[in-house]
Amino acid sequence: MYQSQQTLARLNSELTLKRQSLLTALTQSNNLAHHSLLLTLETSNPEHWLELAQKQLGSEYNELILRLEKLEAAICQIEIGQYGYCCDCEEKIDAQRLLADPANQRCRNCEPD
Repeated sequence: MYQSQQTLARLNSELTLKRQSLLTALTQSNNLAHHSLLLTLETSNPEHWLELAQKQLGSEYNELILRLEKLEAAICQIEIGQYGYCCDCEEKIDAQRLLADPANQRCRNCEPD
């Protein structure tokens, strides 16, 4: 149980940092649509940010959005008791893989190349 709480804290911490990175990037952008999105995000529940960002941001934000997506999915898996199991084949993900990146959603066999 302690390991799960520690992992959850680590994931939540990174999620908070990534959300702040998104806000910072939008603040520094010269794109007026980004400033409009920034205002929307600042007044929205952070749980809805991913959906809003996916709809309104270009490909230059893909890496950040994908990471946010993985973090949110891993946190959800912890909350429902499915953390550490591959989302495709449902086999256990090996511990070394999760230590390297606690947001991993797939085992080595199912990870797309």
